[in-house]
Amino acid sequence: MKKIAILSCLKSTSVCSGAACFEAVNNREASFAAYKGEEVSIVAFFHCNGCDCKYEKDESYREKIERVISIKPYAVHVGLCTISKGIECDKITQIIDKLEENHIKIVRGTH
Repeated sequence: MKKIAILSCLKSTSVCSGAACFEAVNNREASFAAYKGEEVSIVAFFHCNGCDCKYEKDESYREKIERVISIKPYAVHVGLCTISKGIECDKITQIIDKLEENHIKIVRGTH
């Protein structure tokens, strides 16, 4: 079974229920189509710590990322909400870089 995590934007939580991401996983659609015929388990659904976060100084951020790393997901899917006007948020890029440093596959896209 492949363990999958989903990363989304904190700002999106005011309008996002995560339902579209979970529907795409369950139906193996969009970026989750790659798992057709495979068993997957969502092991984390997490958000950035916001636009004003000083990631290098934020203990809660470090704890969150270390927790995701410790569960060793096969991949982290990065939500569409992390891109604005075609540009990936620099805070999300920092998180992705940290995950990739720990050999976690990044898939840009969810539903």
